[in-house]
Amino acid sequence: MRGARRRREPLPLTALLLAVLAVGAIAYALFDFARAEYTERQAAKAEAAVAAALRAAQPKPRVAASTAPPEKRFGFYDMLPQLEVVVPEVDGDVRADKTAAPVTAPGVYVLQAGSYASQAEAAKVQARLTSLGISSQIQKIAVDDRQVHRVRIGPVEQLPRLNQIRQRLRNARIDALLIRVGE
Repeated sequence: MRGARRRREPLPLTALLLAVLAVGAIAYALFDFARAEYTERQAAKAEAAVAAALRAAQPKPRVAASTAPPEKRFGFYDMLPQLEVVVPEVDGDVRADKTAAPVTAPGVYVLQAGSYASQAEAAKVQARLTSLGISSQIQKIAVDDRQVHRVRIGPVEQLPRLNQIRQRLRNARIDALLIRVGE
């Protein structure tokens, strides 16, 4: 009977059913364990949040006011007054800048490139000066009952720079007033 095959018998239905139940029970146990661990972590987080909220809600003890002066946070409060240049309302030594001779008297000077009733005219002159590489400002002042816009260059303390600006203005045929405003 060597050639005869032996026939395998199928697993009994009860053994198959028990195997499926065992795998299901193991899966459920793993799921339940993971869920319990997750729930414990969530509970711990909730307790920590409640504790933090309670700490925040408690009134904080008042600290007595310090008698020490407040610490300075910004240095420009000390720097700005030292850098400020006050231009007096009444101009000092004022003269038309018609001569080509360089200025030799030391001091602080302002050049006035014009005075106009219209802001637009003053802006045109300022734009022309900018194209020449000369920085200027427009000052609004009241003369009697009307407003005047004057185009000013400076203040300039360095005489070589002042004379260079004067030469540029002469070359561009811009008449200016030379005003000495300080020593």
